[in-house]
Amino acid sequence: MFKIKPASRLFFACCALALLIGCESTSPELDSSLIPEAQRKEYQLAMSKAKACPINLAELTDSRSSKDLLVGSRNVTEDTLYTLLQQSLEAMNVSPNNEAGNSVKIVLNRAFVKSLGSNMVATVVLDVMYKPRNANEFSPSATFRGQSVNVIEDSNHKDSNEIAIDAMQTAIIDATKRIKSSLLHKCGDALSELEHAV
Repeated sequence: MFKIKPASRLFFACCALALLIGCESTSPELDSSLIPEAQRKEYQLAMSKAKACPINLAELTDSRSSKDLLVGSRNVTEDTLYTLLQQSLEAMNVSPNNEAGNSVKIVLNRAFVKSLGSNMVATVVLDVMYKPRNANEFSPSATFRGQSVNVIEDSNHKDSNEIAIDAMQTAIIDATKRIKSSLLHKCGDALSELEHAV
């Protein structure tokens, strides 16, 4: 019988760990109702700060090779996805109309929907480049992933296209919250004003 030596076991364990870390995706944004009461106010304050911080949207592009999402026999169109992304960014105070010192360029890198049993899982991947006030160049891109899971049976007789749009909208909101949360420490005056008001 073939046996693995202890040193080999350690090697394979390290390889497996590296693979898991490399493939790990960002977990979905928690619904605030699922957060323990002790941390809920802190979470809600962090989201309020994120929304209060204005950021200029210098560019919003779609780099996907296939622009539409095929769900069943129908498509979720490029225009629909773009509108959902634009609305979510504006809700988080990221807009081309903001005359803010901080700017971002956002690229829609990936968007896909999968049916897994009774669930529909939507994932969106955004690449973000950031430029602080008084800087001349944007930073290298950072990747933000948003995800959502919708239970198909609980969707009140919606068709697959509507369920997919709902799932994708939630995934996009998740990703845009992550983007703004990651930039909180760069918001400066906007955060100070909010903290004094609380």
